[in-house]
Amino acid sequence: MNLQAETLNLTLRNSVRSVHDWEKVEWNPNEVAVVICDMWDSHHSVTAVRRVNEFAPRLNEVIKSLRGSGVTIIHSPSDCMPSYKDHDARKRALTVPVASDLPKEISSWCHRIPEEEKASYPIDQSDGGEDEDEFENNQWAERLKAEGRNPGTPWLRQTPVLEVSDKDFVASEGDVVWNILRHKKIKHVILTGVHTNMCVLGRPFGLRQMVRSGMDTVLLRDGTDVMYNPKKWPYVSHFTGLDLVIRHIEENVCSTIRSDQIIGGQPFRFTHDKRPHLVIVSSSERVLNWKGFAGHFFDADFRVDYVESDTGKGMNDIRYADCLLLADDIKAGRVNELVQAHVAAAKPVIGTGKVCIGAKNDVFGISEVSNEKGAQKIKWIQGKAKHPLTLGFKNNEWSVEGASDSLVTDEGVVPLFHGKIDSNGSTQLLAWSFARTDGGRSCATVLSFPESSNDSDFQRFLFNAVRWATGELISKQLPLDPDLRRSNEGWVVRGNFHTSRSLEPKHWDLRTLIRVPDPLPNIKRSFKWESIPGSVIYINGAQLKENKPGHWLIPSKLLKSGDLNLVVVRVSKPDPFKSLPTIFSTKGSFELDTKHWQERHSDDAIDPNFPIPPQFGAPTDLIQEWPQRK
Repeated sequence: MNLQAETLNLTLRNSVRSVHDWEKVEWNPNEVAVVICDMWDSHHSVTAVRRVNEFAPRLNEVIKSLRGSGVTIIHSPSDCMPSYKDHDARKRALTVPVASDLPKEISSWCHRIPEEEKASYPIDQSDGGEDEDEFENNQWAERLKAEGRNPGTPWLRQTPVLEVSDKDFVASEGDVVWNILRHKKIKHVILTGVHTNMCVLGRPFGLRQMVRSGMDTVLLRDGTDVMYNPKKWPYVSHFTGLDLVIRHIEENVCSTIRSDQIIGGQPFRFTHDKRPHLVIVSSSERVLNWKGFAGHFFDADFRVDYVESDTGKGMNDIRYADCLLLADDIKAGRVNELVQAHVAAAKPVIGTGKVCIGAKNDVFGISEVSNEKGAQKIKWIQGKAKHPLTLGFKNNEWSVEGASDSLVTDEGVVPLFHGKIDSNGSTQLLAWSFARTDGGRSCATVLSFPESSNDSDFQRFLFNAVRWATGELISKQLPLDPDLRRSNEGWVVRGNFHTSRSLEPKHWDLRTLIRVPDPLPNIKRSFKWESIPGSVIYINGAQLKENKPGHWLIPSKLLKSGDLNLVVVRVSKPDPFKSLPTIFSTKGSFELDTKHWQERHSDDAIDPNFPIPPQFGAPTDLIQEWPQRK
């Protein structure tokens, strides 16, 4: 099915401070190209292969539709060009005239653009992102060997599921792709394929390079996957890892679109992505507070989006929510309409603070009256303490300070927790569930966010609430703070180290990545860090020789130009940054910035390498640029 005629009518999605925003555009198909990144016929991760095979058929339908509209199709399976040397689409790509405006470094990976400079990279992908277990990984490697493939790089060509027309182009070189774009007078590029956090972002034809070169670029967000292992920070679902990277792209790189805008139907969703969709409606000033809270208690099992209750930004996400969490008074009328439609569909709602009292008594079953004579006194109902929402509580009482207005409850309210108000022993209802007349589930607490966000009982109640409301399993233990867990298990951005260790570790390791943008002359260099004499320093896995205290020699061929260079240091001093690490040569010096470092406390032997090449696993906040020579 082809929904497009002479124009491509698309809705671009961006994210600002984690809240989605949409913009409608009309593109001339003859000015649009699709670049299909690394949709290989095999991969070293068997789970990655399964997911590619799952979304490739729909992607092929998208490509066929766009091709029929006049869109230029460029197939870019990196490392596979020899397999296409006799294909007309490859020959066509190589005969395209060289563009007069080839961008500098168009043939190199692009690891970060200026817009990402202040952003924190959202996932740890430094282990390569394989999410299958060791047994299955080994079994898959043996199968690849039996097929005559290299288990580390088993791809030979693009997956046969994606049809390559003779009208298409086959090219994975940045300059060749750019030549095609210029020759075809392309103004807009749609990137699709795998993997979003590695190749789609970083390849010479990837998102960053296109944006940096001035091309209007979007990502097909349901035509991609991510290399992320849920056993790594932030310890969330694989599919939440994908969402976090897409949000990073929408905030710092480019907009995204969905396949249903092109071929109709439902957007693609992986079969194993069973996460309920939770939408948190809060004031704009509290969204980022909620994002931190959700990262700890919701992200592992839910798809979480945010709506600003005062501005209405992000409100379209309410249409697709499985559950709403209402945290602040709604001042945008259209948001209220969408919330009412959600309630009318008997979908679950959770409330916090005053938003769950009064006007929404049909949703939460509670209204308030003044403290005048005749006000109803709410009593704790002990017999309901075994409600699923009370799982994990040591007792059924929260204590709060200060008096509150009396509350009137509907007959569908099940009181769950109360708090002592004053020395008289009078109590206030704090949390309850409510059987709505429409059959939907509701629960709420009068405690508000972020005032109570550090209260362990408040955290437990909301952790239980989103799972009870959506029918998910409620675990007995709350998850460990992901940042604390990361501190105990791996590398942490310097300055963000948290530890629960009772004993100090033996060693303190540091690492950074230096990108060298241009060719390096064959000259002598030294690494100078006078505040850490006697420490052990590695560059690209090779240990440097300390020729005098605080000075190490760098072999002339050790640094890689146009690529990332990994520096790993086991320090012998508690404050190594009293003097800045500096690389000296006869051509000048280069000070390493203190902000682009990770640290790890360890009792183990030092590991001077990434598990995979840094160009695939490096987070943006670990990379610093070697200054261009004048």
